Amino acid sequence: MDKQEAIYRTALQLVDHFSDCLQTAGRGVHSRIFSHLLNPEQEFVAIGQSQEVIDGAPSHVEHIVPCAVLIKESCELIKNGEPREEIAKLMAKHWKIAYISKEQAKNLDTKDGLNLKNTMPKGWDYKTGDTKARLNEAKIVLMPL
Repeated sequence: MDKQEAIYRTALQLVDHFSDCLQTAGRGVHSRIFSHLLNPEQEFVAIGQSQEVIDGAPSHVEHIVPCAVLIKESCELIKNGEPREEIAKLMAKHWKIAYISKEQAKNLDTKDGLNLKNTMPKGWDYKTGDTKARLNEAKIVLMPL
């Protein structure tokens, strides 16, 4: 099985898990679930690193679309009756990580910076939006691994 197929099949499992959680009152989904299902995650979904990391800055693993967004948007689509296969395709599309510097992560995540730790930029759409929109907003350019 190739990597893309593994990501898609794992995304299908996540959609089913999210559906089960939605049907069980009080049962939430922890965002760390993504890090545990594809192991090691970076071998499947890592797509690049910033020049700062290449130049030796301390690195931080960043989910390009925050896990909280992947969960929230997928659950909304489940509630709206979208086919699980379509939700899994979207999740597989946006489930990516990159290595950025700790300073870049601080700017991306904190209130003193862009405050995008658990959100995407205003107007971003799960179905049509650019996976790298948060990084683009922070002017973080990724170099291929």
